[in-house]
Amino acid sequence: MELSPRERIIRVLKRRGDLDRIPWSFHFGASSAFTPGSYKKFTEHTKITNVNDYYQFEVRIAHSDEIEQQFHTSSSNFGLKMLPNGIKEDYFEPSLPQGTSMTSWGVGLIEWPDNPGSEQMIHPLANKNDLKSIEEYPIPGIDQDSFPIVQRRAQEIKSKGYISSAYCGSLYEWSHWLRGMETFMVDLLARPVFAQTLLRKVADFTYKFARAHAEAGVEILCFYDDYGMQSCLQINPSLWRKYLKPEWERIIGGLRSAYPDRYFFLHSCGNIEQIIPDLIQVGFDVLHPIQPECQDSERIIRQYGDRISFWGTISVQNTLPFGTVEDVDKEVKSRMDLARLIPSLIVAPSNTLGQEIPIQNIIAYTEACQKYCHVEC
Repeated sequence: MELSPRERIIRVLKRRGDLDRIPWSFHFGASSAFTPGSYKKFTEHTKITNVNDYYQFEVRIAHSDEIEQQFHTSSSNFGLKMLPNGIKEDYFEPSLPQGTSMTSWGVGLIEWPDNPGSEQMIHPLANKNDLKSIEEYPIPGIDQDSFPIVQRRAQEIKSKGYISSAYCGSLYEWSHWLRGMETFMVDLLARPVFAQTLLRKVADFTYKFARAHAEAGVEILCFYDDYGMQSCLQINPSLWRKYLKPEWERIIGGLRSAYPDRYFFLHSCGNIEQIIPDLIQVGFDVLHPIQPECQDSERIIRQYGDRISFWGTISVQNTLPFGTVEDVDKEVKSRMDLARLIPSLIVAPSNTLGQEIPIQNIIAYTEACQKYCHVEC
């Protein structure tokens, strides 16, 4: 029996099995894996400009732009639009250099000319040493004009047999983007009131932003919060459980109570194995990327695949940039074989596709996915 794309993904997210084929993608959650450089390389070689339609990807982003963005940047919009919080260049000391752009949270961005799509961040709260500055720091708004656009797209996606997703925010990332990573880490240890005040401010907006997407009909609510380094968490797991876990419990608990048919996606790079049981406990349905360079993807999927679904696992640090076509084929086959045994995996790159990845390996990835995705392989 051939499933609709939407039903196929729901079966993976609920770990029901009985799939007609293993879903795979170039994307993760509500973000394209292409960077400007890799997208240009791919489209010039293949002449394919819309990978969603060409490869019939099951998950479609309920974006609010006139034309869907096909590659990822730090300022990409993959859902409702956020309105600037009013912070200007003169808020910073010293003032920001000419050409700096601003995020809706008031974070300065300076582009890296040799790597389009990547930016240096300037943190507005980095030098604020009083609690009042954090308490009074303004939050972004939500563009109400974008609501009917996202709502219409979510309805269209569902009516065509697909499932919708959208970007719904962060906790840890937005906090250290505002405060600076080192300063925020010190806050967690030495100034807990500062850390808790900022996290609650960010969490309140993330809940509001995610709820607006749920109200618009978006089915997969996607959050992005990188907790890992190559070998371990960036912070002690006890700190994560003390400060981050309660906020996620509050956010997902509230959303699931109001919208029981929504799904919750988390992207978190690096080795985060220590908190996977906690992520399951707070209510996430799917976790990306389970980087194979950082942890044993197969062991983790075997261990937790009956309680949470996974998205990713294809190496963008080793196999895709430095492997042979045969290496790519072998890795994809291994993941597809695993997904047939444990039907809780969407095969995809483990992060964005850097411009250093050879086009032949990107093509090898698509060909291997098409070859091995069938359940009878």
